[in-house]
Amino acid sequence: MFQTRLTEMLGIKHPLQCGTMMWLSNAEFVAAAANAGVLACLASAMYPDAQALKDEIAKLRGLTDQPFGVNVSLFPGHSAVAVDQALDILAEAGVKLVETAGRSPEPHRPRIQQAGMLHLHKCARLRDALKAQKLGVDIVAVVGAECGGHPSMDQVTTMVLAPQVTAALEVPVIVGGGFCDGRTLVAGLALGADAVLMGTRFLNTEECPVHPDIKERLMAAASDQTLIVQQSIGSGVRVLDNDWARQVLALEEKGAGLEELLPYISGQRTKSSWLSGDPDAIMACGQVVGSSKSTPTIAELVGSVMEQAEATLKRLA
Repeated sequence: MFQTRLTEMLGIKHPLQCGTMMWLSNAEFVAAAANAGVLACLASAMYPDAQALKDEIAKLRGLTDQPFGVNVSLFPGHSAVAVDQALDILAEAGVKLVETAGRSPEPHRPRIQQAGMLHLHKCARLRDALKAQKLGVDIVAVVGAECGGHPSMDQVTTMVLAPQVTAALEVPVIVGGGFCDGRTLVAGLALGADAVLMGTRFLNTEECPVHPDIKERLMAAASDQTLIVQQSIGSGVRVLDNDWARQVLALEEKGAGLEELLPYISGQRTKSSWLSGDPDAIMACGQVVGSSKSTPTIAELVGSVMEQAEATLKRLA
């Protein structure tokens, strides 16, 4: 009932992607999602060197026989392992799908093509989606302003962006921002998508390595308790509305530059918060945080999403 071009292309059971999340999308988390029949990608930028990345890919292979991908961040200085080196590691390991985001993938397309990997590129604007298709990317993911992490500085909502992109592109499209259950999955497919991306909802799953205290904080949050920081430096991020995020906003209003902001927005501080429960950090999440009121296993979450999607289709019929 829910087979699409993407499920056929990747060999996954459901038209659903578990969003790639820095410090969280490790082998165990990705394997649990893959075993539940959805697409998930290892976050390669987490690893301190090439050998650590190779070891994690090998561990992931030992935990699932289902399709998975590896995310390679294109943000400058975001990864200890350089982009081209990471792509070579993926090719050597026989990884079938690479996910990129952060900058244009154009400089890396020849390497990806030569390796024979499928290429999923994530962006947040129609013009960037069109450019990715022109470059030969196999799958394009677009996220609206509701998403956790990096929305477009244009802040176009998913309801507006998704049908524009799906109408304009010929390659399979994944849409993200505002998706959290079976009803929103059906809505995304109705907008022309081949799959939807859910990130925030997967934070509250048993296999996600987020500290239990943070999971409780997320379950207590309402949908109006997110805000966007880092717009002043051209890298806006939607995050949980907490005291730490408001300190960042206050610094930005005073004209603070990147050097002054770094102690507040650094990845290491975020990692510490997610894993230790320290609330003093930037914690990316989307507006659907207000819909995350339980912590099931990933298999239970995916099962409930698909069951609700089927019920939604029957109601519409």
